[in-house]
Amino acid sequence: MEGDGAESDFRPSEITQESVEAALKNDKGSDARLVSFAVQECTKKGDNYATLVARVIVNYTLWETDHETSYVVKYNPRSFAAFEKFACVMFRKETLFYKHLVHVIQSQLQEAGQSPLRVPRCFHTSLEEFQEVIFLEDLRPKGFKMFDRKKGMDVAHTKLVLEELARLHAASYLLKAKIPDLAEKYPVLNLDWLNYADDAGELMYKTLSTQMDIVKDMLNKVGGYEVAENWLSRNRERVLEILGTNIERVPPFAVLCHGDCWNNNVLFRYNEEGVPVEVMLLDLQMCRLASLATDLTYLFHTSLEGHVRKTNLESFLDTYFSAFLAITKAGKTTMPFTRQELRQEYKNRLEYGLLLALVVTVMVICEGDVNKEDQESFSDSVRDILDDLVATSPILRSRFLCMFDEMMENGVIQ
Repeated sequence: MEGDGAESDFRPSEITQESVEAALKNDKGSDARLVSFAVQECTKKGDNYATLVARVIVNYTLWETDHETSYVVKYNPRSFAAFEKFACVMFRKETLFYKHLVHVIQSQLQEAGQSPLRVPRCFHTSLEEFQEVIFLEDLRPKGFKMFDRKKGMDVAHTKLVLEELARLHAASYLLKAKIPDLAEKYPVLNLDWLNYADDAGELMYKTLSTQMDIVKDMLNKVGGYEVAENWLSRNRERVLEILGTNIERVPPFAVLCHGDCWNNNVLFRYNEEGVPVEVMLLDLQMCRLASLATDLTYLFHTSLEGHVRKTNLESFLDTYFSAFLAITKAGKTTMPFTRQELRQEYKNRLEYGLLLALVVTVMVICEGDVNKEDQESFSDSVRDILDDLVATSPILRSRFLCMFDEMMENGVIQ
């Protein structure tokens, strides 16, 4: 029997017959027999700079009956050299999450009488070099859909995400009673932007400082943002200091964070009226122990239009606080911070949202037309595309420029 009996023009070498068989048996049981499989490319232009995604359609037999199922598979083609080392760390982090962390998180929620964390099930992982894969549940048959990353999320979508983030954060807070130091038990959680490799700081400095230069030039062409231009110029040399300060673990806000929660990394299920009723958190490859506010400011500044973020901020924080409080109450644990302290911690981490939005939101505005071959061509293509989009992009102001207005209003940019 050949696992590639189903015809397909797209077959990443990372997805092997052995890995498909392993996922199938973990999902359907040891009696399941692989007949054939085909691979469909899922990653579109502009998606996933460090990993790619495919859908594997599997034909199998179980007790002499033919069946079909499908999996979503993340794999590492090492196609963007600048992020190759970080991509390997990301695979280690996400593998850790699905093999270990999600189970202890679900255990805490179950003990508190709460519903499970909404993440896809994982059926197989491999960290073997050049065969890094993660086989996940295909949520499409259950009606889950990806949100259009070019659209800012509305209030209903945002509150669903906030509730689930709060449940993740609060469950990890409950976990401290059993595992006081997650980072000691799971050392890969200590790896982050600045220490995942010997040259991590150098690469991050080059990436962020170059992006700050590009955005400063763009703001100059737009006009009226001299204060923001000056802030970018003044802080270019200390960008690693800003990043490092913002990812420090400061009690009582230090929890297990998603790390990469924006509207491209969640799925929604809708009712017949088109109202979002359930969310699934995806792409836990950047999970870390950090201030919970880093997840919030990252989400708000990469995934919302300015008017939604500004007019609903207090309501959003109320939603998050209430969901966190519900878990701590159910777990018979004292709430570790007040609503006012949450608001202040969010404000304290605004620079983090700003720095990450300089990269993520700019990529959204550029519509995926960037050259990923190397760092230099990547930056050059971003600069060229932004030059063209200054006068034409319909989302430049609502998704990006408004962020600088708010940062100036909040005293982050002075």
